[in-house]
Amino acid sequence: VQGNDALLYNDGLTNNYYPYADQFTVKENNKDFATTLTYKGNKDITWETSYSFNTGFDFNLFKNKLSGGIEYFNRKTVDMLYYMPVPISNGYANIPMNIGSIVNQGVEIDLSSQIIDTRNLTWSVFANGTFMKNRIKELAPELKGELISGTRIYSEGESMYNLYIRNYAGVNENGLALYYKDVKDDKGNITGKETTTEFNQATQYATGDILPKFYGGFGTSLNAYGFDFSISFAYQLGGRMLDTGYQTLMHSGTTNGAGTGWHKDILNAWTENNKNTDVPRLKAGDLYASSTSDRFLTSSNYLDLTNITLGYTLPKSILNTIDISSLRFYFTADNVALWAARKGMDPRRSYTSSGGYRYASIRTISGGISLTF
Repeated sequence: VQGNDALLYNDGLTNNYYPYADQFTVKENNKDFATTLTYKGNKDITWETSYSFNTGFDFNLFKNKLSGGIEYFNRKTVDMLYYMPVPISNGYANIPMNIGSIVNQGVEIDLSSQIIDTRNLTWSVFANGTFMKNRIKELAPELKGELISGTRIYSEGESMYNLYIRNYAGVNENGLALYYKDVKDDKGNITGKETTTEFNQATQYATGDILPKFYGGFGTSLNAYGFDFSISFAYQLGGRMLDTGYQTLMHSGTTNGAGTGWHKDILNAWTENNKNTDVPRLKAGDLYASSTSDRFLTSSNYLDLTNITLGYTLPKSILNTIDISSLRFYFTADNVALWAARKGMDPRRSYTSSGGYRYASIRTISGGISLTF
């Protein structure tokens, strides 16, 4: 059992050591002083608590030809800490609360095999993978089973990685972006859908679980006559994410986007001579042409070439003549390449979005000499 009280301020960076107390800032104006409420505390707030359970087994079969392990894990977190949005008419926009409980559970599989093991040649391979599910077990009673916060929706029995966004419907006959909107009768029942160019009138829909279903890595290593070589990959399958970098580069030419580059796909924007497209027209007054919708919801599958290493160790017969125990020359490269649904998108940064302009992992190439006397 582990406890957590690390409820940060809204900036996401600074620890809040007194979330149970109202907090004020003293302000000065022409030598007059006044206090302003800057944080609304909650005297009933308590620790977030996690309960972890793991079980599994290791195995070694066929005279060391196949070894590995299988593990089941279950982690339940109760009294989750969260800033609950409230009507701003209260004088503050949110309040810290314990809002419910979630469960993360899954299976980890780790396999390795020594395919060849002789005096002059060894070859081994490895692979691992994790299946994981995330579910919200319960929410605070006052939430009535559901919490909507911006572009996220949290519902009992569903994944907490569930976006709440508008659905894109292409463009109309004038090249304006279209979004789906529910049609309701006098009793509020949904009777169908229609499209609208008014983004703020469009209906928000839950996307369902966007977490990857399976992720892990694999690789191989080879040693032969003094040479050694290894290569390793990481992968992720079955998830989706918002490609916010691509979204930014598909703007409609508004003044807010002045100086911002375009993705090459903008060449397929709607024009009088190019009406068979789902890319909206370029017009500075079209403020919602690239607003957040499932248009930018993209597969988060990827294959990452994480490392390549090549080395050579001089034979003992040569080293003994110069009183050196070991001498190895090597070359290594990290973060070599990434294959994803769209060039420039890096699903490794986040489960929910591509992270905008944040830098991806740095590719490094190096070499050296390892000398032992």
